[in-house]
Amino acid sequence: MECIRCHSDKEKMTKLGYPQFYMTQEMVEKQSNHPNVKCHECHLGDGRAKEPDKAHKGMLAVLLIDDDGNVLKRKDVYPEPLLPSGNDMIRNMLPKVRYNGELLPHPDVRNVLWHDRNPETFNFDPDIAKKTCGKSGCHFEELKQFKTTIMATNFRQRTMRTWLEPYGPHNCGPSFADLLPSEVLRSAGFQFKNTEDIRKELNLPFSKEQATAKQKFCNICHAGCLDCHYEPDRKKGVHNFTNKPTSISCAGYGRGTSICHPGAMQSRRGETYIGGDYSIPTGMNPDVHYKKNIHCVDCHTTGEKGMGDMQRKASCQDCHIEIEEAHAKSIHKNMDCATCHISELRGYQITVWGPGLIASKENPFKKYSLYYGIQGPPILLKDQKGKWMPVKIWPHSVGNIKPDVRPSERIMFRWPNGETRDAYYLVGTFNAHANNKHLLWLEIQQASHPYGKARKCESCHKKPIQNSQQIAVSTWEFMDNQGAEPFKGGHRIIADKHGLRIMDMRNTTPIKLLEGYRLEDFASWIFFKDKWQMSGDFSIKAKKEKYNRYLLIANKLDNELKILDNYVKDKDKDKRIQKQFKELKGVVLHNQDGALERIEKFKKEL
Repeated sequence: MECIRCHSDKEKMTKLGYPQFYMTQEMVEKQSNHPNVKCHECHLGDGRAKEPDKAHKGMLAVLLIDDDGNVLKRKDVYPEPLLPSGNDMIRNMLPKVRYNGELLPHPDVRNVLWHDRNPETFNFDPDIAKKTCGKSGCHFEELKQFKTTIMATNFRQRTMRTWLEPYGPHNCGPSFADLLPSEVLRSAGFQFKNTEDIRKELNLPFSKEQATAKQKFCNICHAGCLDCHYEPDRKKGVHNFTNKPTSISCAGYGRGTSICHPGAMQSRRGETYIGGDYSIPTGMNPDVHYKKNIHCVDCHTTGEKGMGDMQRKASCQDCHIEIEEAHAKSIHKNMDCATCHISELRGYQITVWGPGLIASKENPFKKYSLYYGIQGPPILLKDQKGKWMPVKIWPHSVGNIKPDVRPSERIMFRWPNGETRDAYYLVGTFNAHANNKHLLWLEIQQASHPYGKARKCESCHKKPIQNSQQIAVSTWEFMDNQGAEPFKGGHRIIADKHGLRIMDMRNTTPIKLLEGYRLEDFASWIFFKDKWQMSGDFSIKAKKEKYNRYLLIANKLDNELKILDNYVKDKDKDKRIQKQFKELKGVVLHNQDGALERIEKFKKEL
């Protein structure tokens, strides 16, 4: 095989100026864990050709994408092995340059996409996968099965046709020029049916070229085979594959904030599982399960369709049987676990869609979402089945909408049967000084991470107990490179028996416009500060006598558990007592009925 004949000659590769591409057959097999694999089976090209140009013709390569959506020539930008580097974990797979002694992401590279992406659309390409991972004798059945899953077909995102159909606007926007939803993924191209429908709702022209520019950057977020299973590593090698994806892979494997789940999780939902650099702003505590080396796929198992059909709902019961049973009998049985165990949410705090530049060209749908900040504590709402859950709520607007839109009658769940618990509320259309009518809505996204120490009683039940109002405070900083120089601000989210509303929206530092921009383009919230409201009863009610009784039990429990905790720690050699106390602690904290009696019984048995 001519690939290895050339690439295993270290002296020759050094003379050619590519010492980093030195590779032997043994190295490939060991790193990839694919015995007897040949280079052209994964990279394509001509494995029999001796001349480099012929050998490399049609060969697949990593896609380095710039801000204009162009695929850069790797040899011109970063002719080095693409391996983790630098201290910023969420960006450690991006090519680096050294500036003032510091290793920083290459300024020309926006995204890194692996070899199974279509170089025109950036979508996962089943035709490429059919020639590589899914070829006969390799993972043929796996690819056939994967193409039927929600992850491969990107079913839910592709269902969003316009700003209003079929289920209202979304933070990610509609599918501007994407494939229509299908049961089986068959191609990676563009389609313009949605583009035509979006034009009908718009007061401005919207060309196929503009739709394509938007869609290419949307496609970057969505996953293929290599996004999950390819993990280049400095110790394990550039060909390192994993059968079981790690949480780092689910979070984009260090390729920035707009690939895989960083876009949806860290930015949109404002969550984190890994914590640290994998939160926006950085520094959020990791989920307690991540600290115990539990990975996403350990809890979010595959569904009926197998690999790629990852379940949104994760079961706690396999690990926390006693706690789940206790919780199911408690006064809080109508709350999911996250309701108590999530204390703040980060990421986007405001999103404005307005005129701006996409791929260096004018576009009506520039997404000004980099109002990064912290919101807490999360507002608690009831889902489709009446169960309380924590949500992130933030105001949205999109300009130049043609139809008049009335407010929703209630919170609207995008998937009423419970496939997801994400919701929205249409506030309606309003006029501003520019960009015609603006469509306003509230984005309402379920939060599931990070699990940490539980919220205290008074976090939900304000004093006096008759005050059932919820208040979440959001502080943020605008950090986009269009619109204005960075500035800071904040607002509050109030939810009570009178409804839910955004209040006190303000910038706390001056807004200095960049040339050619207006406030309506990126900060339309300035003109609609009091408009984001919805009716309904969002109060958390409790009877005074009942609350005081349980609060007294909770306080006594805290004292008893602290005393027992110190006592059990002294018995560090008695594992049986430690295990019993851990189980007892989990049960009594999740069901206070009879909890003090359980504590007394445990103390007598010590």
